[in-house]
Amino acid sequence: MQNIKCVIFDMDGVMFDTERLASQIWLEILAKYHLEPKKEFLDGIKGRNIADSKLIFDSIYGNEINFLELKELRNNMLETTLRTQGVPIKKGLVECLSFLKSNKKLLAVASSSSKQMILDNLNDTNLTSYFDLIVSGENFKQSKPNPEIFLKVATYFSLKPNECLVIEDSKAGVEAALNAGMQIIWIPDLVRFQVSNKVIELNDLLEVIDVFRS
Repeated sequence: MQNIKCVIFDMDGVMFDTERLASQIWLEILAKYHLEPKKEFLDGIKGRNIADSKLIFDSIYGNEINFLELKELRNNMLETTLRTQGVPIKKGLVECLSFLKSNKKLLAVASSSSKQMILDNLNDTNLTSYFDLIVSGENFKQSKPNPEIFLKVATYFSLKPNECLVIEDSKAGVEAALNAGMQIIWIPDLVRFQVSNKVIELNDLLEVIDVFRS
């Protein structure tokens, strides 16, 4: 990790324990519309932008129900819960950010969530000041596993892809980092899957500190 100059964090499932809450809300919405919960939908949309999520939804449930309306409902319910109950922070996040910052690493958030959701979560947890750049999926036509969102970060800092490390939990995110030619740490959250031997698998963000120290 000696050559790493920038560490890029996904948000949901990596920094904040929000994937479980989001999945529960989706189950409530699907039940409301009398739709059977399908693993290929609930797992498939993780790490994806709205456009790709809509394609996945329509391929499973058809397009008679407007997915964009459901997504807006989900966002509103999630936002309300996070703002009233607080944002659950993943184990080791603050320690990891403090360690990386003290070691002069550039830090970025690259998430498929909206820019406003990212800012709200960072502000509510007092973590905004750690990050040098925030990039959301709204800025890109292509969703993860397309590497565009990660390459944008490297370009912004005038870095080579292999000088960047991505920390991800979703299959789409891991594939995007590999497609970008970046180093990748995978911290599984709700869904496990087969990964390349190029991927470093860890249990939590505290172990990221150990990787940099080793």
